[in-house]
Amino acid sequence: MHPLVRSVAALLAALALSAARADAGAGPLEVQFRSVPVPQDSVPAIAQDRAGLLWIATTKGLARYDGYRLRPIELPPETGARRGLGWVRAMAPAADGRMWIGTEFLGLVAYDPALDRVQRHAPGAPQAPIRAVAEDGAGAVWVGTVGRGLYRYEPRSGRVESQVLTWRGEAESRVLALLAARDGGVWAGHWRGLARRVGERWEDVPLPGLPAGATVLALAEDGSGRLWLGTQGGQLGVVEQGRVRWVQSLGLPVQALAEGRDGQLWVGSKNGLFWVDMASGAVRTRLRQDPRRTMGLAGNDISGVLRDASGAMWVSGYGLGVQRHLHHPALAVRGPDADGRGPLAEADVRALLTLRNGEVLAPTQTGRVVRLDGRPGRDLVTLGTWPRERHTVVEHLAEAPDASLWMAAAGRLEHRAADGRLLRDWLLDGGRAQQLLLRADGSVWLGMQEGLYRLAGPQAAALERVHLQGDVPLHGGIYVLREAPDGRLWVGGQAGLLREQGAGGGVLAPVPQAPGEALGSPAVMALLWTRDGRLYADTTVAGLHRLKGWDDQGRARFESISERLGVDGLFGGHLHEDARGRLWSQQHVYDPQTDRLDAFGGAEGGHFGSFWLFASAELPGGGLLFGGSRGLLRVQPEAWQPVHKSPPLIVSGLRVNGQPWPQGQGMLTLPPGRRMLSVEFAALDYADPSRLRYEYRLQGLDDEWTRVDAAGRHPSFGPLKPGRYTLQVRATAHHALWDGEPLQLPIELQPAWWETGAAHAGALLALLAGIWAWTGWRTRQLRQHEAELQALVSERTAELRELSLTDTLTGLRNRRYLELRLDDDLALCLRRFETPDGDGPGAGADLLLMLLDLDHFKRINDEHGHAAGDAVLVQLAQRLRQVFRETDSLVRWGGEEILVLARETERRDAAELAARVCAAVRERPFDIGPGETVHVSVSIGFCAFPLDPRQPRLWDWRACLGLADSALYAAKAQGRDGYVGAIDSQGLAPREAPTSLAGWRRETRLQVVMSAQRDAQPA
Repeated sequence: MHPLVRSVAALLAALALSAARADAGAGPLEVQFRSVPVPQDSVPAIAQDRAGLLWIATTKGLARYDGYRLRPIELPPETGARRGLGWVRAMAPAADGRMWIGTEFLGLVAYDPALDRVQRHAPGAPQAPIRAVAEDGAGAVWVGTVGRGLYRYEPRSGRVESQVLTWRGEAESRVLALLAARDGGVWAGHWRGLARRVGERWEDVPLPGLPAGATVLALAEDGSGRLWLGTQGGQLGVVEQGRVRWVQSLGLPVQALAEGRDGQLWVGSKNGLFWVDMASGAVRTRLRQDPRRTMGLAGNDISGVLRDASGAMWVSGYGLGVQRHLHHPALAVRGPDADGRGPLAEADVRALLTLRNGEVLAPTQTGRVVRLDGRPGRDLVTLGTWPRERHTVVEHLAEAPDASLWMAAAGRLEHRAADGRLLRDWLLDGGRAQQLLLRADGSVWLGMQEGLYRLAGPQAAALERVHLQGDVPLHGGIYVLREAPDGRLWVGGQAGLLREQGAGGGVLAPVPQAPGEALGSPAVMALLWTRDGRLYADTTVAGLHRLKGWDDQGRARFESISERLGVDGLFGGHLHEDARGRLWSQQHVYDPQTDRLDAFGGAEGGHFGSFWLFASAELPGGGLLFGGSRGLLRVQPEAWQPVHKSPPLIVSGLRVNGQPWPQGQGMLTLPPGRRMLSVEFAALDYADPSRLRYEYRLQGLDDEWTRVDAAGRHPSFGPLKPGRYTLQVRATAHHALWDGEPLQLPIELQPAWWETGAAHAGALLALLAGIWAWTGWRTRQLRQHEAELQALVSERTAELRELSLTDTLTGLRNRRYLELRLDDDLALCLRRFETPDGDGPGAGADLLLMLLDLDHFKRINDEHGHAAGDAVLVQLAQRLRQVFRETDSLVRWGGEEILVLARETERRDAAELAARVCAAVRERPFDIGPGETVHVSVSIGFCAFPLDPRQPRLWDWRACLGLADSALYAAKAQGRDGYVGAIDSQGLAPREAPTSLAGWRRETRLQVVMSAQRDAQPA
């Protein structure tokens, strides 16, 4: 057989086999996408630059997308009225950050982020519509046109070199696809085949089985370096060892190719998207637009497929726009049946039950109970409808040990055999059933919208309403019924947390909770005992809690996990534990080992409508299932790994003084007069940008972080002073974790000439000269006046100081004076005793502390009036000044009590000095008014300081003052008009000081001097 005939036969056989496999459907699990709104939903090309921004060619021109808005990319204003780039069909990111853009009518242009502008390139290149652009490892740009062939452009030199492509010796000028491979090779797909560059020339690559050639529309390189190609006729091939091998015939034009993160080849065709196994060539999935699947593919005419820097897949097309694939290996949504007449055509599921045989029963709002295959690897395929003659909506259901089923539906409790036969039913009260629990004793418990009900067993006549301990009615909705490891029933609902007093007893009582460690919200939505015996609870407002233990009064102590980790609201209303001990709901997962709580949902491909609080089940193999308004969310916990990296950040827009400003790269330098700055930033997480949160600060202005949501990502600053600043921004999709280095934008505001240092220095010198001249004149005028005022101020200051330290009545010093002087006096005295010369501290080293108190002074005030008492005090001060020296301090201590601090007085002279004071007071009467006099005496207590010269610091000032006060009272006790004092101590501690006259007399460690005893006088 001729080799050509054999190759054609082999091709036809392979294509026939592959065609049989090309109709693989998407399966029961949904493939979800997020759409980006673009004009007219028509996008001929997409690309991603080195910064992570998405570039989208639309019918309105080229735009750059940061997750929030499309920024038009246009020519500079100086180019005139026509600034748009028109229809763009090809783009290629450059290694230096630029984006190469092939246009229909303007030739090759490039956006330069360093200049934030579009520049035209290769002016000498052939003018024709550009269909393909690629940059090779050397930085050269390859440009494929329709009608003018292929050319090579060197950006550094500006040189343009035309390239000659041939097919079977004939020139080919229609280039539709280009690929610069990682090994340095360059490939070109053209109207009649495939060519590769070998050295400095191009070689035609044969397409086996296609003697007339084929139009190659798409090229892609996989992770192992193999080249994939797709043709206008629908052939999909791979180049191995320099030869093309066809792996699939799709029967549709192959317009885009890209390898997915999971190793499958994404093939965009004229009529849908294919996922192809790259090892076998088999079509695993074919996706087409289904109007019933709102999160599915939005159109079928695929123009581009892109794998972005994060590994996510994007598709673009005509009538489709741009869509991002939403996918997480742990999450999948089981949507409605593809057949609109299927059992699960209506996928609003509000109750779930996994049977012991692996089937899942999913009651819908149509009244059907749909059977799904919940076994691993079966993707919840529909098995049919569970037999039930009634069409009322099943609200909750449970499987008994004998495989019979209990169902609550439309006000009836049904007991059915495994084959669906109705065994018996009972009337239900309390509204909608929210929980159904079968207990080991055969009883059936139902939590309703209003109250808790119990059926004693299948033979019971009716259900009984359950009351609290003491026959108190239990009101409100019941949200959860769980049996604890000890067999006791726990109940959560609007009434809070309740538990059975004894296992099987049926008597409920509220669970007491310790103050400050109670549940953050009274309404309990879910309970779970984990394998390690810990109890977790979910509440409506405060979220997830963990029972820490019980206090000594038997009250529960809860820890609020959600509040501590910064998460508001419900954890999910469901609690399930996976094999690793993590806790799951339909929107959160908490790992007790790492104390980390993560959220998930639509951004990971988990759009299943509104979740229902009482619809969840555990699947064989460890999976979890949750019911929603438009399908079921399946969670595979073993495939879940938390994200540890924050998304990349970029500055997406600048405005200075209200006007757009080019972004550039490096430091942002603003000329003089530009004081108002507005910055727009974006974290390039395209899964769900609205969930991102940001923190920013402008160092040099404010060091505190400002936290905002996505709506606050364009702050304004100003007016700013000239100088240097640094804008720092960080972002996270997590509720609490801020990791990674922040984005930093250095900013310099240049000063105007009058704000420069030289201008300031010149102005300062001129100002100083003027001030100096004015000061000289003014000083001469003020000096004379100043001298006059100074004398007056000095005089007045001295008077005021004296008044502040003097008692106004007696002219003696006051306590404030003593406080100012005392520390210096005590320090000097102690220094003399602690550093004596060879002869001891010397004469006059002592301080004498005397407390004087007028005897029976109250009687004078009572009998003669307070004016008489004041007169006595004034005259007392005069007499004391005659006894003491000017260097001694006389202080009015309080009322009729005087404190005297005698400086440089020998302690052995203290008794003589006290006797002179007593005589000065006693010997002359005091004049208290016209013709009236009164005789007054005084009692004195004194103490030498330091009291114990051998231990100068044993008796501090307060101790000595206390001892003098005690001596004063001893002098009073021995008849008044006398004195008692201590002039030395030998080892007596302050705490052992005498407190009575008898104590003073018998204390042998204290050298005491006292006046002769007088007969005690009445008070």
